[in-house]
Amino acid sequence: MNIKNIINQRKNSKEKSCKQNQQAGFTLIELLIVSTITVMVMMTVTAMLLTFIITSKKSSIKQKVNNEGNNALSKIEFVLRNSQKLVAGLDGSTICSNDAETPMTDIAIQGLDGYVTTLQTYPLENGQIASYSSAINDYYYITSDETTLSNLQFTCLTGEENSYYVGVSFDLKIGSGLSSDKETAIENFQTGITLRNH
Repeated sequence: MNIKNIINQRKNSKEKSCKQNQQAGFTLIELLIVSTITVMVMMTVTAMLLTFIITSKKSSIKQKVNNEGNNALSKIEFVLRNSQKLVAGLDGSTICSNDAETPMTDIAIQGLDGYVTTLQTYPLENGQIASYSSAINDYYYITSDETTLSNLQFTCLTGEENSYYVGVSFDLKIGSGLSSDKETAIENFQTGITLRNH
């Protein structure tokens, strides 16, 4: 081999290794493009995750209010259905107002055991639905302190053959009540029961 060939071979191998080195790495522009795309994908995934978490929390709060309200309605219905008769309340109020336009804020019934139970809001400010029993001279709360009660109303109408229709309605709320509050849920609950005094 002559020297000229050896020099050319070395020169060619250096050029090949330089070309390979240039093709083996990423340019700064390629790295910036990949980084930008990665950041955009991560922002989109994060926004979707946050939306899911907020929606899930709102649904959970609404479900909690709904469960508590339905539970309260069933307890009120049970107390009213298992009553012997309507009686005057703790404050000596009317047994049955017989006026659909002016609902009552409490209602008292005498149970089969002879004791009087009054359903009302207690305490009046930020209250709960409470059942005051003369058997124990104390309140039993039908709703929890996690919810806020408002507009507890009893509509009592006299029917035929010594019967009464009692309509019950109330609102339960968790949160501030503002529509911008993501942790707010407000529900209205209503039921009606026909009672026959024994």
